[in-house]
Amino acid sequence: MVALISQTWHNYSRTGPGIPEEVERKFRWHMVYAGLRLALWCYVIFLLTALPGPIFWQSCALLLNIEFKTSTAFFFGLCSSALVIGYFFCYQLLFSPGAIQLSFQYRFSRLYGLHDALTPAILKSIKFAGIFVWVTISGLSLFSAALPETVYIFAINLIYGWLAISIRVKEPAPLESKPKSPSFPNIVMIGADTLRCDRLGAYRYRRNLTPNIDKLCADGVLLGNCITPVARTAPSVASLFSGLWPYQHGIRDNYPSAEECRLPHPSLVQCLKAQGYSTLAVSDWAGADFGKIDFGFETVSLPEDQWNLKLLFRQGPSVIRGFLSLFTNNSLGKKYLPELYYLAGMPLTGKLGRECRQFIASAAREERPFFLNLFTSTTHVPFTCDYPYYKLFTPENYRGESKFIMTKLATPCEIVDKQQRGSDYFDVPQIINLYDSCVRQFDDEVGKIVDFIEQSGLSENTLIVIYSDHGADFFETGCWGQGNTLLGKDPSGRIPLVMKGPGMPKGVKFEPVCRAVDVMPTLLGWLKLDVPEHLPGTNLMPYILENRSPNLYAYQETGIWLGKVPGLHPEQILYPNIVELLDIPDQQAGTLVINAKYYPTVIQAKSRSIQDERWKLICIATHRGPVYQLYDLETDAYRDVASEFPEIYARLQAQLAIHLKADPYWNPAPTTPSAA
Repeated sequence: MVALISQTWHNYSRTGPGIPEEVERKFRWHMVYAGLRLALWCYVIFLLTALPGPIFWQSCALLLNIEFKTSTAFFFGLCSSALVIGYFFCYQLLFSPGAIQLSFQYRFSRLYGLHDALTPAILKSIKFAGIFVWVTISGLSLFSAALPETVYIFAINLIYGWLAISIRVKEPAPLESKPKSPSFPNIVMIGADTLRCDRLGAYRYRRNLTPNIDKLCADGVLLGNCITPVARTAPSVASLFSGLWPYQHGIRDNYPSAEECRLPHPSLVQCLKAQGYSTLAVSDWAGADFGKIDFGFETVSLPEDQWNLKLLFRQGPSVIRGFLSLFTNNSLGKKYLPELYYLAGMPLTGKLGRECRQFIASAAREERPFFLNLFTSTTHVPFTCDYPYYKLFTPENYRGESKFIMTKLATPCEIVDKQQRGSDYFDVPQIINLYDSCVRQFDDEVGKIVDFIEQSGLSENTLIVIYSDHGADFFETGCWGQGNTLLGKDPSGRIPLVMKGPGMPKGVKFEPVCRAVDVMPTLLGWLKLDVPEHLPGTNLMPYILENRSPNLYAYQETGIWLGKVPGLHPEQILYPNIVELLDIPDQQAGTLVINAKYYPTVIQAKSRSIQDERWKLICIATHRGPVYQLYDLETDAYRDVASEFPEIYARLQAQLAIHLKADPYWNPAPTTPSAA
């Protein structure tokens, strides 16, 4: 315990983005509270892991008829704690090494030798050997000890038994009898943060990553050219579930205020609730926005807002965070330390899938239709996946620091620094290996959910939708991340959308341009419900059934840059980096938002674009006014051809002007340069 506190003191690093020191100092008492709370939990874990040691020593003293010394019992307690903690460390090192690396402040490659020596069989043998030893010594103690010691040992066994039962994982069984069909079909939406459309089998990727999603495509519809308006989670899902453009619903990036989270019109979820649907949102750390934004879900199994300084303090410094995370990846961790259970960067793919199947089994027994939205961070940076997925594509002899995750993303400064780096700084082939492994794990979980639906007799009355909030950029546009430049055929702005269910045609690959704002009117149209007149999107069902183009224009805008990313225009309007940019106007809530004095500049600095099925026009906000670039997405997706096609340029500029005029923060006038 003393060693842990000492390491924490010398290597302090909290999660989340940096903010000005004067703002952070206002929360010093909450930081003290958070530290004491985590210290208490550390003490509890040390106590529970140390108790077997004294009992073992007591058994030995009784059987060998030697004196029981407290000092020796204390030594055995330390040994017991070290052995148990060591086992949990090795378990996580094998099955979820990325979870350790997220909080590890040393060169992780030092652990590769230990990792290589571990196997599931070895850990299983150690586990059963430990249980056998414990049962044996506690049994001997119960028969040999006096009454007070017997009561003590019995109580300890009850505690351990309760812990074992509490974290037990139970997979729900499919329904044995076909449930009654409700008045409306069920809807199951399964989303993956940062899933690229080109990883699907329909696009002949070099690896077979999505066999289960490919089956859904074969039995349903793949919308392969769906464009998100902002390649950032909060504004993207806001548009998906509200059917509004970002400048209409008001969420322009990942740091919305409480006021901005109140949508101006009923969401898709609220429309379904009005028709009698039961609604549920399930997610890990990447899906906190489904609770933060007022979509109207009846039931949520979600983390707290991840952009909250109080939460970030409660996650603690890296050393304590890493230690406690060894023990919180279970139902008890979710209940008592949810800030660590939902730790950013650590997907909960299998647990979320199991929770969804449990909800489906429960909801299907009711007469109401259900709407389930699962959103997982499986494919989100730092591309952490579980055993054995992380081994699928990484060469066996690879010994670099990116063996398990995209490295050096532990602190805000590292993230800002990496955002500004070029491809030569990264091990891009290995990062792609990790990303592809994550895609495969997500697909396997999709397969389990789909199989459960089919085995429960629900497939004929259930629409399954696979989606993402945005894709990922692996330097196709000069930088990594998503939604930073919009240049050319930006892969981060294109999302996969697969729909399979009653009334959907089979095997349709729908390639015309469509938009995230079309999802809500399309689902309402599929249900034969009235589409609200205020929605700017289009009901795609008539076009899908005939597989013809609706001739739509897709609008996009960039997100907030963490730093000066590669690929920006040399005269691009800039603003302070993320450390200076964020503020906490409501100290009681602790929510991080964009500083009000910078907000207009942040929105003005966004690049905007409009595209059809071949052409894309970008408007870049510079200090000398808007700069336009035109790209031919079919022939040369990254060369400006504006001077060669003036008629197309004029047509797209007129379409983009409709959105620019509707944006209250759009300012075409030149601005005074500001430091990044």
